[in-house]
Amino acid sequence: RAIITSTKRFGQHGMQFIPVLEYLQMAGRAGRPKYDAVGEAILIASTEAERDELLDRYIHGEPEDIYSKLAVEPVLRTYILSLISSRVVGTRTQLLDFFSQTFWAHQFKDLAKLSGTIDKMLKLLIDWNFISGPAQDDFVSAHDFGKDAFKATFLGKRVAELYLDPLTAHQMVLALQEASTLKTLKPISFLHALCTTLEMRPLLRVGVREYDLIQSKLVEWDQWLLIREPSAFDPEYEEFLDAVKTTMMFADWIDECDEEFLLEKYKVRPGELSAKLDNADWLLYSMTELTNILNLNELVKELARVRLRLKYGAKEELLPLLKLSGIGKVRARKMFIAGLKDIGDVRKVTIEKLTDVLGKAVALSVKKQVGTND
Repeated sequence: RAIITSTKRFGQHGMQFIPVLEYLQMAGRAGRPKYDAVGEAILIASTEAERDELLDRYIHGEPEDIYSKLAVEPVLRTYILSLISSRVVGTRTQLLDFFSQTFWAHQFKDLAKLSGTIDKMLKLLIDWNFISGPAQDDFVSAHDFGKDAFKATFLGKRVAELYLDPLTAHQMVLALQEASTLKTLKPISFLHALCTTLEMRPLLRVGVREYDLIQSKLVEWDQWLLIREPSAFDPEYEEFLDAVKTTMMFADWIDECDEEFLLEKYKVRPGELSAKLDNADWLLYSMTELTNILNLNELVKELARVRLRLKYGAKEELLPLLKLSGIGKVRARKMFIAGLKDIGDVRKVTIEKLTDVLGKAVALSVKKQVGTND
């Protein structure tokens, strides 16, 4: 049996019904192939009205139409780099042959449009140093199946392995190169850079009443931002402001503002916060990997500190204490206030004083970790 207790989840417009296709996907898990002749899917309703709604929507409802999004540039450039990196294809002819067999080609039958988009993506990947290959004028003639016309560079191969959109990776490379020229960096330097990526969408929207606050924050942060502010007349300007607001939320989080504070100030629910923190951690890890490839070793420690602070939602002064198992930012802050600022202090303090701060069970665990029960 597949028991589906809820058919709603939070979306851009509040709580919304899941698609019929998603219900069918979950219901289809009922029954075990080769073992069960039937499977049962059970929808839970709390009222008769809700039962009728679920019956009409999911049992008798029609599944949504499926449309291929393969020709959307973020998707296509990611797949092209992946195909070249894994050496599934090596020439333009092979690329076109591969995509001619896809659902997109079957559904829209417009290979001319797809061909033009593929050429555009190939040129971008070459310009960004993710692949090597012939000049664009020679794309059509590069059809020798015995010799790869396109090969992934070391950088491009790592981008593909990280499942990054190549545009995001290119923006990261530019941001890291900019960071290497700055005398002073702040956590917001990297946090804002990752908030400008497609992967961090949807961003927090800037309300009319918040415009002045965002502008003042831009003035305050200007010297540390790795992504320059576009013209107010550019189409992407509003998204840039949204990225600043999202960065402000992350900045408050690593300054030890709790979930309740963020919900009140930014209307960010705990589930949304968790999802954004997971995304940010992945992007910071990817940024670190690119830093190693670019030999910008001086940035590695900076990125590591930001990742840890983002993980724990803590100020930098608590990082030494957060290495201890069972110690989160709340307990670490209590220890810091009590004068225990690093592992050395924890090793020296008496078990009685540590018990007063953490309680007996946690204090004994911490003492054991640092190699003393005194």
